[in-house]
Amino acid sequence: MAFRRGASRVRVRHGCALMVLVCLALAGRDGAVAQEPPGPGPIEVVLDASVDMRGRIGDVERISVAREFLTALHSGLTAGGSPGPALRVFGATSPAARRDCSDTRLALATGATPGRWATTVAAVEPLGVAPLAHALEHAARDSAAAYLLVTAGADDCQVDPCATWKEVIGGGPNRRSRLHVVALAAEREDLEALRCLSRAGSGSLTVIDTPGEAETAGRRVALILRNEGLVEVRATLGRGGARIALPVRIERPVGGEVVVAFAARGPRPVPAGVYRVVVESAPPLSFDRVMILPGETTVLEATGLGRLRVELLDDLGHHVRAPVSIRSSDGRRELRYVVTGEDAIMRAGTYDVSVDLGDSVAEHGDVVVPAGRTTRIAFGGGGTLLVLSPEFETPPPTRVLVYRAGVVDTLRVGVPHSLPGGAYRLLVETLPVYVTQDVAVGGQGQTVITLPETGILGVSLTGPAGAVNGIRVDVREVTTGETYGMIRTGERRLVMPGRYDLHARTVPPTTFPAVDVTAGQENIVRREGLSGIAVVAPSADTGPYRLVVLTLAGEALGEASGAAPAVHAWPGEYLARVWRGRNLAWEGRVAVASDKTARIDLAKP
Repeated sequence: MAFRRGASRVRVRHGCALMVLVCLALAGRDGAVAQEPPGPGPIEVVLDASVDMRGRIGDVERISVAREFLTALHSGLTAGGSPGPALRVFGATSPAARRDCSDTRLALATGATPGRWATTVAAVEPLGVAPLAHALEHAARDSAAAYLLVTAGADDCQVDPCATWKEVIGGGPNRRSRLHVVALAAEREDLEALRCLSRAGSGSLTVIDTPGEAETAGRRVALILRNEGLVEVRATLGRGGARIALPVRIERPVGGEVVVAFAARGPRPVPAGVYRVVVESAPPLSFDRVMILPGETTVLEATGLGRLRVELLDDLGHHVRAPVSIRSSDGRRELRYVVTGEDAIMRAGTYDVSVDLGDSVAEHGDVVVPAGRTTRIAFGGGGTLLVLSPEFETPPPTRVLVYRAGVVDTLRVGVPHSLPGGAYRLLVETLPVYVTQDVAVGGQGQTVITLPETGILGVSLTGPAGAVNGIRVDVREVTTGETYGMIRTGERRLVMPGRYDLHARTVPPTTFPAVDVTAGQENIVRREGLSGIAVVAPSADTGPYRLVVLTLAGEALGEASGAAPAVHAWPGEYLARVWRGRNLAWEGRVAVASDKTARIDLAKP
């Protein structure tokens, strides 16, 4: 499982509304009034209607971009029945030649309907100069809880809007009101003035540079003004699998109060704060201390899930409905109570299953539910399938995929499984893969499939801290070079007897040529002295970075990506490059010793 922030093309800068607890201190350093988080209350939009709004963003006038932004903003603010914002305009009445520095008016009071809002916004036509400071001074008298300035630039009347806002808001009844700023492709010097204004108002600064950003920015700023963020829980069965609409509840971390509950189908607005997010799989999957920031989308990846389906068949093979209890493998906790034929979404693991037959209970212990698969067990009509590896009483965990009528059951070598009667195709994940067709199961008996002779193969690489597990090792045919599959270091696999070349994806690649696997025997190839190269990023920088390792002659050996990428490397001297996007962040020689990991510290010159 993992969580991450959703990306957005719209840039939000100095967003004190995004990090309330942190930004209260930052606002004080900028000379602004330290403010508490705003409570619910009226919102007022202050719209620039000066001739600067005739300027273009790409092929579109700024005022057209502003209208699209304001339409999305109003829709986002009024979702759920909340009243619409008020609208104040400046520069819309007197021609620019008159230089009227008092040109501002309240065009709409709070609570306008979507139709009236759209009509009023569409009627605004840029005409005069921009008395920004004067407009903000009058807006402060309207007593809104939050203000949103939408503008093309700075004040045309030689007044500092930043100083004006501090003066009018500092000691007045609206001292807790926030001021957020939306800059429509503003010039650099104007952007600095607007940045000062957003800091003075303890609000966010959103920069729109292209017409296509307007709608997204409107929805996002609406969330900021409502002090909400979005939470999206993505629960799937396996990589690229279909989304599962599991129930989700969001709780306060202290006390467990449920703030909101919903099905995981898409982004859901949630008040900003720190929460515990619980996905109602069995057992529940929880994400602790999830921070929801205003205007941000937090994506939670619910991974490691499988599907369990329990079926009950009568003597004729017909499905029968009956209660099913799914319990922990020790039998102490009931995790899910369903009915036969229904799917239960489970965390990967081993469970006990029982079916209430009315006058008795049928049980099935040690049911393995792997991630990304559907496991089906059947009680009653049908039979039992057992796949054996006769050379080993306790073989390594090896999956058996059983195909019939579009359904895939996941079994395990050495463990009997009940199946409905019928003909099946079996794929056993040995190396190479063992496949057999038309396996008949039925008649209340047990069908036994005996694998060809197998041995056990494993790879063990060790470093300064001990075994290094999880490195991919490709298993190839010696003569043709065909790749039969892969194992990972620290893993044991059933392998058909023969001679193989093993290639571990270290730096440089580790090759074990001509490794013999003998039936009934275990061969664990070993090598010691593996170390590594790791990137240490500055504490405030999450990257992502890409680490590329080459020979001193420039031949690529391996790479890794992430916030702190690292590769497993053998002792030696290498050329390393660290990229951040398309920019080269670091380049140089790296000496790797066998007793410790070589670190590239990006915080050091």
